Amino acid sequence: MKILLVLHLVLFSSLALACDETCMRDKAMVEKNVRYPEYLTAQYCRTTKIDFLVNARKSLQQYREQRLATGHRGGIRNIRNFIEQRREWLMECDAYLDAVKQGRIFQNKATTDDIFASITSLSTELNSLVFRPRNAAENTSEITASAAQKFDLMFQLLDNHRTDLQLRGLL
Repeated sequence: MKILLVLHLVLFSSLALACDETCMRDKAMVEKNVRYPEYLTAQYCRTTKIDFLVNARKSLQQYREQRLATGHRGGIRNIRNFIEQRREWLMECDAYLDAVKQGRIFQNKATTDDIFASITSLSTELNSLVFRPRNAAENTSEITASAAQKFDLMFQLLDNHRTDLQLRGLL
């Protein structure tokens, strides 16, 4: 009977001491003196990441293949804004997941840093194309070649991460 009582005490005390995401969130807000929006949860961040890896990547690939070579400034500006918005969402999620000890948005620090660096580099390159003085005689596909390479690097990093997730059964 005493053993049963001790087992109940151990079980219930460990459950009472367990800290779920809400508890970790509250601790992180106090510790870092920040206020996380209500929508920001680990599930939201997983959904945001999957959407970027699948849907946004597909849209970006289509843009890269069909429209980038035209060098149209409005399109370049729009796609840069799209990339910047997704980067901000992913960075917000990465900071949140790290704060609540749920890992990093792209599995680990190295992969996350590489993908964010690639996204930032691409965004910077696209921004330079928007504000670059143009000459009518210039070949736009030559001008956009560097951006195309940066798109390809980002796609390669995203594909490698997606393959890793699939091999682990996480996607």
